[in-house]
Amino acid sequence: MVKQTRRLALEEILNEKQIQIILKRSFGDDITCKVANSETKPAMDGIAGFLGDHWKAILNVDVEGETKKIHLFLKRLPVENKARSDFINVNNYFRREELMYKLFEEICDDGPNRFCTKAYVYTDSIVVMPDLTLEKYACQFYLHTLNPDQVFVATKSIAQFHAAFVNYETKKSMSLKRSYSTLQEYDHLLKEPIFCDCPWLKAAAKLSANLLKTFSGKPYRNWLDLEMKLAKKYLEACDTLKEHKNTLNVLLHRDLWVNNIMFKYENDVPTNAVLIDFQNLRYGPPAFDLMVFMYLTTDSSFRHARESDVFDYYYSAFHNNLDDSSKKRLKELAYNKDNFLQWCEKARMFGILEAIGLFPYILLDPKTAEKTFDKPETHESHFNVDRSEPVLAHAGKCEIYKQRNLDVCEEFVQRYLL
Repeated sequence: MVKQTRRLALEEILNEKQIQIILKRSFGDDITCKVANSETKPAMDGIAGFLGDHWKAILNVDVEGETKKIHLFLKRLPVENKARSDFINVNNYFRREELMYKLFEEICDDGPNRFCTKAYVYTDSIVVMPDLTLEKYACQFYLHTLNPDQVFVATKSIAQFHAAFVNYETKKSMSLKRSYSTLQEYDHLLKEPIFCDCPWLKAAAKLSANLLKTFSGKPYRNWLDLEMKLAKKYLEACDTLKEHKNTLNVLLHRDLWVNNIMFKYENDVPTNAVLIDFQNLRYGPPAFDLMVFMYLTTDSSFRHARESDVFDYYYSAFHNNLDDSSKKRLKELAYNKDNFLQWCEKARMFGILEAIGLFPYILLDPKTAEKTFDKPETHESHFNVDRSEPVLAHAGKCEIYKQRNLDVCEEFVQRYLL
């Protein structure tokens, strides 16, 4: 297998038209400039994400006799792993992100406290963004949960994202003089590829049952029909995330783990959070994003102590970022704080399932993830049949990995099977 760590020339990743778009968006249409030379390298040693190959690039650009640098972060289709590439294409992951960055041109500003960043290039096979590390943004360590300051800063950005989208749909409805729904226009892109009745979900239930049997001290770990019961409830949880009539629905990020949230700090205190990686877009009530975020980035002790504070903070930030027309629309839908809190509880089941489904992958270090899940010859079996062997082996060596996977499995059983 050809490893992602192989260095590529810029021209092997971007074509000339895309390079020209980056130059124009960086320096303007009227400025004469050209790339003198460039350097590209993998974003990290291992895989930086499962739905693409990730690179960083530095362009040294001659701008009217002066050399200036453009620092880029690039994500492209993994052309050297056909099994993964086919999976990404069939499920429209890059096309979803292309849609989101298209909408960001209308709903996102470039201010210092923005909740997202615009992309230079976005197509059905590549996304090129500014390298936010140059602005002192960074992600939390993949195994760690967020601290309270990070949680609240990220919650504000999630609320701003949802509010900006609500304002966008409100303006579209007013302009068209009819109710507008992004789902109706882009339904072909926003269908769920794996959180549905499919082999991947059944393999998740098999893994959960094996994790509980191997590591849990709870009596239900010996249930003979544990895997079957989990599979049935997992499918029930999947069915909760959809467009719901007579309430507020928005575009959902649906993948808010620590690698997809970048923080800017001042004296070690987070001051802003930018959301990245929109390949898992869905459409449904906003509470689903918040509950996914809570279960992917916090532990049970934090949720027990501070969950209601996060809900209050989210709703306040969300409401404060709505325009007057959107506030009127929400009033007509009877979407108020009490309604939002009810949706948080309805969304909890899916939030836990999201953590159960993703933790085996995202809590692995990049090198182990590459060795475990990025091999074409084992992709199908690990993805759609049984991934228990490598996950249980790593859980036996890494206590944090084991405990975080085990905790969400046990909470799901205790809430929905007992």
